[in-house]
Amino acid sequence: MPVRRSQFVAAGRRFRAFNVEVAQDRINSFSFTPDRANNVLYYDLQTQLHNSYAGRHGSGRSGFYRGRYLKGVGRTPAAANWNNERDLYHGSGHLSVASAIRERLITVFLQARGLGDAIVPCESVLIRQLSAAQKRTVQRAKSSSCPRFAPCDGHMIALTVKPADFARISNFVFALDHTGTAPEQIGQLFLDLEYYLRPESERIAIEGAPETIARCLDLAFCRALEKFEAFGRIGLNWLFLDSNFTLDGRFFDLETPMFFGAPFIGISVGAADGVRLRQLVGFEEFGLVLHWRLFIAWLQARLRLLCAREISNSRATRPFLVELQRRIADRFSDRHLLYRDAELAQRASANLANALALNRRDRFRLTKIARAFFAWRVYETPPKLPNVSWQTLKSPPAPVTPFPRQFKRASFIQTSPSADAERFATAIEQLSSTRSLTELLGLLERAEQFIR
Repeated sequence: MPVRRSQFVAAGRRFRAFNVEVAQDRINSFSFTPDRANNVLYYDLQTQLHNSYAGRHGSGRSGFYRGRYLKGVGRTPAAANWNNERDLYHGSGHLSVASAIRERLITVFLQARGLGDAIVPCESVLIRQLSAAQKRTVQRAKSSSCPRFAPCDGHMIALTVKPADFARISNFVFALDHTGTAPEQIGQLFLDLEYYLRPESERIAIEGAPETIARCLDLAFCRALEKFEAFGRIGLNWLFLDSNFTLDGRFFDLETPMFFGAPFIGISVGAADGVRLRQLVGFEEFGLVLHWRLFIAWLQARLRLLCAREISNSRATRPFLVELQRRIADRFSDRHLLYRDAELAQRASANLANALALNRRDRFRLTKIARAFFAWRVYETPPKLPNVSWQTLKSPPAPVTPFPRQFKRASFIQTSPSADAERFATAIEQLSSTRSLTELLGLLERAEQFIR
């Protein structure tokens, strides 16, 4: 869709070209715009396989522009819930400053500690002042900002810049549900799937062969699992996983990092809109397992449908699709790690137990907690936590947007925010209380050095 120049200010010259916002008023009725090279943002459409929300058709505030993925550019047509006050966070087109600075600072931290390849990094944050009308909207709590929680949000709005080198599971699900059945269309779509399943450094000589695609699916899941295990070892939880990781295994939406700096397994308690929220914290790799199980199940069902004789062009595409379905079924049989519940729980428990150097008795207790978390995240059964003492964490990590939380930890896991987590929390607190655009950009640059 068309864009126009905005008043966002970048920290450096390199990102000034991304000072844009969507301009739906530039779409003329009954006409097409032939010049689409430099002045058009492509928002991505999505179909969720889990926790879909009515009216969310994709990136309601984001899109691809000149080789980057911009977030906070205003409301795109994918925000079909623009008139639904229950979904202000995604439907307003707005990105809060508090969210943007978290995206940038957790990027800096992970890159400095050798985990930069586990995420799609936030390369820059652009900031501008709120207009008078926007300030009134924020004050009436009609946007994703929360000035009571982060004073900077009452005065400014943000835009973040990321590389545009990824696709999500939800993007591919949408594409396969909306593509044609002609051989060239099916072929191109599965070439794209293989392309985005591979790490960026391996996106050459794309074959599109059924065995290659099945192998890339396998490797992508294993790669993502390892990255989530690395997040667990440093006590980094993202809270919201739906459609927020890429096909090649990286985490993408970085605005709600809950960072302890050391392994943490526990419970968070908070309140939003007067509703008390209680959530288990830890073992987020089990959420990844759920999403990949749903994706593989959906993909095989979709392939079976495309092979039906009633589908046009099925005679030409059926041999490829039948072989692809067979290869995926062979790869992802019941023997695959993706479906071995006990081994996944044991592996997750061992990952943290080794990082914490737990004794044998505590390892056994941690494994029981892991099994309870697995049943809750994968099968959505009420968690039956083992009878261990849960203690309130005296020094919580940096609060996540849009509301603060309290935490309880299992007493035998002696976790508190590390020096790294305290530096992160200090930087977030200082930046969140700033009301001046110029001051914020200067503080952000200094905070990046502080985090490193």
